[in-house]
Amino acid sequence: MDILTPEERRDAVVFIGVDRAGNVEFVKVYAIDEKTAKETLEEFFNAKGLFPADYRLVSRGVEDVSGKKAITTRSEEELSSSLARLGLRLLSNGVLTLEETNEVYQITLVSDILYRRVIAKRPEVKTLDWREVLSLGVDTLVENLRGVDISELVPPNALILREPSPESVAELLSGERDGPLIVETKNAKKYSDFDFSAYVRIPPLTREEFAVELSSRLGFNVPLRFVNLPEEKLNLRNVEALARLVEALVKRGLEREEALKIAIRLNSSRL
Repeated sequence: MDILTPEERRDAVVFIGVDRAGNVEFVKVYAIDEKTAKETLEEFFNAKGLFPADYRLVSRGVEDVSGKKAITTRSEEELSSSLARLGLRLLSNGVLTLEETNEVYQITLVSDILYRRVIAKRPEVKTLDWREVLSLGVDTLVENLRGVDISELVPPNALILREPSPESVAELLSGERDGPLIVETKNAKKYSDFDFSAYVRIPPLTREEFAVELSSRLGFNVPLRFVNLPEEKLNLRNVEALARLVEALVKRGLEREEALKIAIRLNSSRL
């Protein structure tokens, strides 16, 4: 099947954004898995005579397509509108039929020319990394969805409380202290009535990051397809908890992969 010919496809589809002269300034590949996405992207570049060095990777990873029957230029209406604002027209090499698929792998690239255009329009704003904010020594609310240990990132005299009662927070914020108050939570809304000097949100691990961390902890490769966990479970504390569960099942005589499947199911809260 010719990669450039519009067809109904079941493995991958390529979307491009072209300018009035027909130059390809934007490329997005949707595929059934990462390997297919990379192979399709390479095949497309070769067929169009494009050079990978002329493009920047801006996004890649798994994307939820639950409820969609197919990916088409019509289903990508938001993308089409975004490209139109940049003077580009959205084209594709067909339709990707999804059947029972709930997720696809996507790779998105933009040309160096388009990248510089977009960056030039953005005002430069000085921002601080969340680690830098924690080191400032001010009262801080930390929504820690990654489960990272923040104790070594704050001043030595900081008081760190994990999921304290709102009453405790009110008392501490109004009283005298020798150091800053750091409230660590998974649900920042519980403390929305209080005035902290700074608010930090540490995002959860991606499914890819979770699989890498779990693989490192278990000593064998954890396939990404196994990491079927809700977002609130994608944190470092749960990596440790899940690893302990897998190890306990292996000690019961289960093979590693079977133990992992059972552990994920038990850990997901979706029995």
